[in-house]
Amino acid sequence: MTCLDAERLLGPEELAAGLAAGEWVQPWHGVVVPAARAGDPVTRAAAALLRAGPYSVLSGPTAVAMHGCGPVDEVVDVTIPYGREVRSQPDLTIHQAWVRECDVVELDGLRTQALDVAITDLLCTGDQRQALDCLEQALGRLGEGAERFRALVAERIARRRDRRGTRRAGALLGLAWAKPRPALAAGIGGAR
Repeated sequence: MTCLDAERLLGPEELAAGLAAGEWVQPWHGVVVPAARAGDPVTRAAAALLRAGPYSVLSGPTAVAMHGCGPVDEVVDVTIPYGREVRSQPDLTIHQAWVRECDVVELDGLRTQALDVAITDLLCTGDQRQALDCLEQALGRLGEGAERFRALVAERIARRRDRRGTRRAGALLGLAWAKPRPALAAGIGGAR
């Protein structure tokens, strides 16, 4: 929760005492979480969205992990719309981009990029091996819908406003293997 909400709920003195005693932790400026849940990926993702503010969305590797198609990372990736000013902090990477509501889904109650959007971003800007592994995991989970998903990602790459990495993304998309493979991770919120 935000520090202001915690102060309203607990009172400033009790919150300060809880922080000093280690019952509460502040992963990022302006946000507190119970210490017992500080390592939980969903709690960290929720705290990151609170820190980033309205209209923010989990993105990139974090969104892919929320969909169950990639490993959970310590760093939480969040995209905010242009015109907002929130800076990255340790273990919180802030990206600025156009955020279209039709590209946002809710997973575990958290605003998250749709899988095709997150995979496209990862193919264009992420680590190549991780991007390919996550794409193959997504294709393997989709079974009969894998080729439709591949076409959707190809369309997203072709229409991408930010052209950086699109050539590489197209090449990785062509390399991806669509047969079911063992799961890389169960996802942040568990299997879907």
